[in-house]
Amino acid sequence: MPGALPAAGAGDADAPAEKRLVLGVLAHRGDEVARSRWTPFAEYLSEQVDGASFELEPVDNDGLQAAVAEGRFDLILTNSGSYVMLEQQHGISRIATMQPRQVGRDEDRFGAVVITRADREDLVELDDLRGQRLSAVHPDAFGGWWMTWRELQAAGLDVESDLAALVFTGFPVGRGLDWVLQGEVDAATFRTGILEDLAARGDPRVDQVRVVGERAFPSFTYRASTRLYPEWPLAMRGDLDAGLAHAILLATLSLDEGHPASRAAGIGGWAAPRSYEDVHGLMYELGVGLYAPQPFDVLAWLRGHLLWLVSVLAAVALVALLYVSRVHARVRRSGHNLERSMDAIPDAVITLDAHGGISYVNPAARDLAGLTRDQVLGCSLDQLLDLRELGTGRPLLPDNARGERLDQVLGERSDARLVRRDGHELIVRIARTALDPVAGSSVRTLLVLTDVSEERRLVDRLVHEASHDGLTGLLNRRAFERELEIAMHAARENRAVASLLLVDLDYFKEVNDRHGHRVGDDLLRQVAHVLRQLTRGHDAVARIGGDEFAIIARDTNAEYGRILGQRICSALGDRPLQVEARDVTIGASVGVVELGPDIPGVDEAFVAADRACYHAKDQGRGQVGLARKADIHPIAGS
Repeated sequence: MPGALPAAGAGDADAPAEKRLVLGVLAHRGDEVARSRWTPFAEYLSEQVDGASFELEPVDNDGLQAAVAEGRFDLILTNSGSYVMLEQQHGISRIATMQPRQVGRDEDRFGAVVITRADREDLVELDDLRGQRLSAVHPDAFGGWWMTWRELQAAGLDVESDLAALVFTGFPVGRGLDWVLQGEVDAATFRTGILEDLAARGDPRVDQVRVVGERAFPSFTYRASTRLYPEWPLAMRGDLDAGLAHAILLATLSLDEGHPASRAAGIGGWAAPRSYEDVHGLMYELGVGLYAPQPFDVLAWLRGHLLWLVSVLAAVALVALLYVSRVHARVRRSGHNLERSMDAIPDAVITLDAHGGISYVNPAARDLAGLTRDQVLGCSLDQLLDLRELGTGRPLLPDNARGERLDQVLGERSDARLVRRDGHELIVRIARTALDPVAGSSVRTLLVLTDVSEERRLVDRLVHEASHDGLTGLLNRRAFERELEIAMHAARENRAVASLLLVDLDYFKEVNDRHGHRVGDDLLRQVAHVLRQLTRGHDAVARIGGDEFAIIARDTNAEYGRILGQRICSALGDRPLQVEARDVTIGASVGVVELGPDIPGVDEAFVAADRACYHAKDQGRGQVGLARKADIHPIAGS
């Protein structure tokens, strides 16, 4: 109608809706603690990932499995034991592993601790728990029971017959501490770090207990009674949008220790996903999780219902005879349909008989092998596919591997490198399923191989981008500082020798102002190339600022560091560098400090090297300065 006003909000109708994602967190200390620790992380992801908002949902051990099966969670943060089960059963995939706040925490691992009252002097080692009452968190808790169970079994205790009682407290895990002090149980177990967290909050209960079977690990600051396992992974749903997954991974790996989200969670950030083979080993040894026996015992059921079963089978047999011919026809049709379905699957499908011989391969598997259907028949798996271990490149399958030996080899691996006959290499994920025997069929094992090469390349590229300078390809400052912490820790604990070199370019600003930033960028790339040529493969080289570079020269004392610094000064200052068909003259001043016990931290090391570099510039540039004792002291206020 004439004069009508435009509809309100019409311009907003085309704006993309914000996608809501749910982060499920295992609340091993209760919902309130989980929300307090991880809500800032969810808010951080909401700020960093465009077009998405993240909502936190705490969940206990019993609810986690059902929630993942129903697809309620887009991201999952859980303990290592739960993760490997969910990966196998529901296809979730780890993208990062939690890093502890302390440096050198035994490869980002944790364990379990067993505690008793301080006055129980009769409980010293784990085998002293024979005949005692023990509490744990949950029958399926990885750090709250399985770790300790494994150590008790190694100490010769049968938890079903040698313990007076085994009770489960549920969450929060602090209940076990209360039960010990109240005398309801003799000892309790839960994951490492709980005692230290309570002590930091001034909880008086910590002084009333002591650790049973305490074990010491180098650089591991928590008290422990068990061996250590990989820390919690952050995982994502298998069908999560690739673009969203990329953005989440970048945001997660960029989170450092100083961020409020890291401080709230009590962590030092996130690293590339670790291997969880040790977790598989624990489950296999205990027969739990992925390796738990089938809950239904067919033989026991048959023995208990034999008379009734014989009567029923006799009656059913008379009726079944009338349908034998129809059943056979249906079986043939079902088998034909199954084979057609497997032929249509894009993943490689292979079935093996009881001896490990190949009984069927679908077209995708034949394409991987580069063989025809007739050529495949009679082959063993190692003749069909050239599978190699990741990292080592050793053959994954022994020659003519068959039967149980083949099952053991494949059961210990999830990913492998496949070398095709044309020389092209792929990364494949192998899922192995043992099949129950069926009359008339020799098939015993089903293998499904999925090409995950692109996924692995994406993760490797994202990890590289998060730790390297985009202009020069050298390490960035954050990654270099992590390498420096490791080198300093080795110097203090293992007396390893290393030196820090700080390289500051001379006259770079004049080149930048005169020729422009494009020439300056090309010049920085050439400097990076020179530094890589002058250093060794195990040295760390980084660009830490605009025209500042740093080097960790391993196995190098201050004197040899000075010689390396002189070579750098000569390489950059003795002759012009060719940049875009023009000669560009610069130089460099280098400060050297030997890393040792007298340098308390990373900041102090940088200050000492910077002061040495300043002294070198003060002597006329193009010089190398060695840090003096006066240059090495703690940073004021640190």
